[in-house]
Amino acid sequence: MSEFFFIVFKMSFIEIAYLIGVILIVGFMLGIMEGLSNNFMQRALGRKGVMLTAWLGTPVHEIGHALMCIIFKHNITEIRLLNTRSDSEVLGYVRHSYNPNSLYQRVGNLFIGLGPIFSGTASLIIALYLLLPKAFNTYKVFLVQGINSDKIDKGTISSIFSAGTTLTKSIFTVPNISNINFWIFLIIAICIASHIALSKADMNGAKDGLLVLFILIFMVNIIMRYFSINTTNYIIRLSRYNAHLIGFLIIALIFSAFTLVFSLLCYGIASLKR
Repeated sequence: MSEFFFIVFKMSFIEIAYLIGVILIVGFMLGIMEGLSNNFMQRALGRKGVMLTAWLGTPVHEIGHALMCIIFKHNITEIRLLNTRSDSEVLGYVRHSYNPNSLYQRVGNLFIGLGPIFSGTASLIIALYLLLPKAFNTYKVFLVQGINSDKIDKGTISSIFSAGTTLTKSIFTVPNISNINFWIFLIIAICIASHIALSKADMNGAKDGLLVLFILIFMVNIIMRYFSINTTNYIIRLSRYNAHLIGFLIIALIFSAFTLVFSLLCYGIASLKR
């Protein structure tokens, strides 16, 4: 009996990793880069350095939370897209309530916590599409042609990173540098990428949803395993979006890395002046 539950537990863990593992890993990477970026900007320019990007990045971040609250039927009790008070470290927030007896709303805590990754990445893609359509089309074509697998393997990962390199080269070109749209996009991308990651409060809120989702998958697997039905194959089919999702999320990673370099340069210049 103990072996049965161990097998089901392992199966459930693999399945939840297939479903949201990519988003969690990217969120963790974005968090590290954002933390470093904001730290350098804070040390270089103080709070006003953070506000240089927060005016746009924070509202996009909070809108991500708010949209997920609506989708998962949470009641938004208070929302502040941007807090300009100098005596507060909180740049923005969405306060919400939910019915703890509703499994749907409790699972929603996970996606509400992850909301900024969705809203931030979507905003970057829209900005790229509107302001630099040639770069967007180049990236889209390369991504579609390069990712010809429904699973994540070495070939797929190689194609995704190649797509990222292609995107970077198609954005930072000599003709684009003389184009006002390039500079508008660059400002937007830096602002959004500087605040796309999840805060500690976001992660704490997502924990409950992650736990409930895992328990639900675990309970379903116990029933299905009893009837000799392997749900992993169905989950893998359902999570085929992962390869394409990484392709879009890499845009956020690219500009988060660019923002980190930019903030480091600001810190270096500020240090030389002191």
